[in-house]
Amino acid sequence: SHLFVLLALIAESNRLYARLALSTAARNRERDTRMMSMDAVAAAISHEVGQPLSAVTLSASAGLNWLDREKPDRKKAMEAMRAAIDAGARTFDVIRSIRASFAKGPGAATEFSLNDLVRETVALLDREMAGRKVSLRLALDDELPPIIANRIQIQRVLINLLTNALESMDAIRSRPRRISIRSVPFDGKDVMLEISDTGAGIAPEKMPHIFEAFFTTKSTGTGLGLSLCRTIVEEHGGRLWASEGEEHGATFHLQLPRSSPAL
Repeated sequence: SHLFVLLALIAESNRLYARLALSTAARNRERDTRMMSMDAVAAAISHEVGQPLSAVTLSASAGLNWLDREKPDRKKAMEAMRAAIDAGARTFDVIRSIRASFAKGPGAATEFSLNDLVRETVALLDREMAGRKVSLRLALDDELPPIIANRIQIQRVLINLLTNALESMDAIRSRPRRISIRSVPFDGKDVMLEISDTGAGIAPEKMPHIFEAFFTTKSTGTGLGLSLCRTIVEEHGGRLWASEGEEHGATFHLQLPRSSPAL
């Protein structure tokens, strides 16, 4: 009888130890998941806020350079300061909209012209394009219907795609650096925006993975830019995908629902 009691106690102890081990492993997994989520949020904030803050720094530096001359150019300096103020305002807009990227749904939506948003966004990056000697070709359909979306979030998508296009051409020396943007109606109920570049392109084996979180082809990238872009677009009922460029580089296709489908 003592032997049976001892065996029962050993079995119960082993069962308790096994439950404790499983419970500890579950807590460790939960802690790791929370840490990964926090890392993702921090990386997203760094990625999204970093772009307009860089524009603030560049514009402010340009303004100081225009003033720090034998004959200061007040007009150019004021333009640079206004650009810095605009970039600062965009920073606050991005901060206010980051939570919407992790919340359910696309957030507040308004009706606007995607063509107008494209023109506004490329104007914000005009100085950076000029500094990198990148030309711009616009082919925007004047008959493009308006869309209903969160304007700030869609602009974040455009800035991400255009910034990636600019960075992909940094190492290009043997051919012209060019970004082409085309807009067209699509299927009678959507609009399509295509952003093409003449950069290094995307390797075929990497193409299926570029929208995955934490996957990056850049040594200093966070791997969250394109993932957040696709999330934003899909929450608006649209699609975002990439393909090889017609000659060089890559083309990103942005499809969004129009505000009032054609009857």
